[in-house]
Amino acid sequence: EQKQGIGLGLNVSVNVRMTVVKLRSGGLWVHAPIAPTDECVALLKELDAPVEHVVLPTTLFEHKIFVGPFQRKFPDATCYVAPDQWSWPVNLPPTFFGIFKDGVLGVDTPPWADEFEYELLTPPALGVASYVAFSECAFFHKDTKTLLVTDAVVYVSDNVPDAIPDRDLLESGDDDSFTIGALKLLNLFDIRDKARSRTRTSADMNVDERSKLGWQRNALQALYFGPSNLLDPDESWAQITNRMIVAPVVSTLVYENVPLEVQRWARRVGRWNFTRVVPCHFDAPIKAGPREWNAAFGFLPTSRPPDVDEDGDTR
Repeated sequence: EQKQGIGLGLNVSVNVRMTVVKLRSGGLWVHAPIAPTDECVALLKELDAPVEHVVLPTTLFEHKIFVGPFQRKFPDATCYVAPDQWSWPVNLPPTFFGIFKDGVLGVDTPPWADEFEYELLTPPALGVASYVAFSECAFFHKDTKTLLVTDAVVYVSDNVPDAIPDRDLLESGDDDSFTIGALKLLNLFDIRDKARSRTRTSADMNVDERSKLGWQRNALQALYFGPSNLLDPDESWAQITNRMIVAPVVSTLVYENVPLEVQRWARRVGRWNFTRVVPCHFDAPIKAGPREWNAAFGFLPTSRPPDVDEDGDTR
């Protein structure tokens, strides 16, 4: 795991995760590579096995940015990518970012196909441009009954990822931070009235309390465009924690705009017999199976056009 965040004084930091699976061959299969820092490469070398395959499971920039550098560290590994890769505002090919693919998921049969099943979500473009589409590939590792996803679901808790520095937490937990100051200046969500009615501020908190508040604010800003109460987020925090959910920002930006495509994909994934889920952000592994997966997608509309059956297939 590594830190992934927004600077510019916003200080929104979460973790981004790369998952490594040892194959029956003894080689390594790498899902969603992170930056190949000296520490990251050293951890891989501790596994005493060659990196045989690299997988880019999405079209989103934050997960593809380090695939090229990672390939250069492990040039003998094959690379399979999700279809419809793009960049914006100029649509450049993956090779421009140093990504040299050996195949495209859903088009070419990968050499690891006997150990993994996978399902592609390839909805229509989002409207930013005709080629800008959110694609994601879910993988089922049969030997360990593990579901690997990128941004489809998350599990948020009070557990702060090790990759997030204490400094970031304390800054986010400060009521005089840039973010809180900007909200007060604009008086978004009536934050000035909320501030005046508070009986306890960050100045009254010890380090642990401020760190906990900072993590809640960090996570909520990553999951929502505008959390309704960043000053005292306990109520919002209780609504999203300790269960597997679809991140609100993903459901709002993507899934609710293409509900039928997402329903079809979620149902196909939900037929696998997995017992744990590993996403690319927040907690992992999540002890969960198809029941919890299906519940996470319960926000999607249940009504369907008359020419679509219960499995989401066109009659």
